[in-house]
Amino acid sequence: MRQKPPIDSCGGEPVDTLSRRALLRAGVLGAGAMSVGGVLTLPGTAHAAPAIYHPFGGYSITCSWECHLARGSAGGVDFGMGVGTALPACGAGTVQNIAYNGNAGHTVTIHHGEGWRSQYLHLSQFSLANNTYVGAGTIVGLSGGAAGAPGSGSSTGPHLHWHMLDPNGNYVNPLVYIGSNPGGRQVYEAASNAGWRALPVSGSGGAVMASGLAVINVSGTKIIYSSNGGQIFEAASSTGWRNMSTGIQGAQGTALAALNLNGEKLIYSVVGGYVHEASSNNGWRNLNSGIGGVGTSSIAAIALGGVKYVYSIVGGYVHEAHSANGWRNLNTGVPGQAVAAITLGTTKILYVLNGGSVYEAASNAGWANVWTGISGVGGGSIAALNLAGEKLIYTTSGNYVFEASSYNGWRNLNSGVRGSTAAVLSNGGVKLIYAA
Repeated sequence: MRQKPPIDSCGGEPVDTLSRRALLRAGVLGAGAMSVGGVLTLPGTAHAAPAIYHPFGGYSITCSWECHLARGSAGGVDFGMGVGTALPACGAGTVQNIAYNGNAGHTVTIHHGEGWRSQYLHLSQFSLANNTYVGAGTIVGLSGGAAGAPGSGSSTGPHLHWHMLDPNGNYVNPLVYIGSNPGGRQVYEAASNAGWRALPVSGSGGAVMASGLAVINVSGTKIIYSSNGGQIFEAASSTGWRNMSTGIQGAQGTALAALNLNGEKLIYSVVGGYVHEASSNNGWRNLNSGIGGVGTSSIAAIALGGVKYVYSIVGGYVHEAHSANGWRNLNTGVPGQAVAAITLGTTKILYVLNGGSVYEAASNAGWANVWTGISGVGGGSIAALNLAGEKLIYTTSGNYVFEASSYNGWRNLNSGVRGSTAAVLSNGGVKLIYAA
């Protein structure tokens, strides 16, 4: 007699367990083979890991993986959220809806391919038909979990339960999986005039995901450039954030910058250790600027008087190159691990992250490096903005974006926007944070 499976922390049983029927089917399929959740797996077979991101970073964890295990569950992560919250797919795949799935309640399974699956439990509503193919970020259902409500199973309060299953049917912590298989993260937009409420950026092709991030404003249209898996994508607010490949490939790390130069859109990335420039005016042909030896974590770009300036990290120091001197890369003498740049009148200003502190260096002061007073920055991302003369710095720490203004003595305040990398722009006087 099969032993009863462990109880889920939400009060339900694991969704994919090995039934007697599955065991019998395995015998028919052949020695060493097992069918788990309708997927045939073979010991020793290699299975490509799917690209997964974390759609629920804005919600608190009410029961961690360890919490589930301690309560006798096979595993899962619970996120507190109100009934009816839209649930984005954590990765591309085919949807399978399982209504009234025992104690797990309404369950959505996303089949990512090669036996990998993600499951959301205790839904109040399904959004798509069975066998619908979805991209990452597509809404697959609405959360539930209210005690006694249809679809809640044995859940005792509103929340979402999320776990993954590998090709062998083993429960996998999705947060650990994402940490072990890094890729792009969901991009969120937050506006200063909406209390920095962060909303996911998603279009008809699914969520905009990024490891590197840059943004520009072209005549009121907000444009996001994201690097993901070495490719660079463009998504514009005027097209409903539809994410389109620019065709640029081979981008390294998180180093990404963009410029709007009189309507010409320009992208700067690092390929093979060199800064490359691509222009919308030449079909995004990615050309080597000759700026070499640069780090792959951070670059910045500005335009002043029609001249394009690129700032990169070479040997631990910020270097400046510009289009008017054939991109000759000169050491500013400013040490740093990450850089952001703005213009203020005819002055070029650098903001540099070095040893957890932020420094300001201006071209009209010979790049003298002055500490802003900002310290304890735990992340490696920095962005900056000139808003009608107010200088603003954005850094990340503890997976939150912080804002500091020259108008408040660089007091560094938590915006409440979650993310480990950030880019910023202004639109009609409104400050916008894009975080991933």
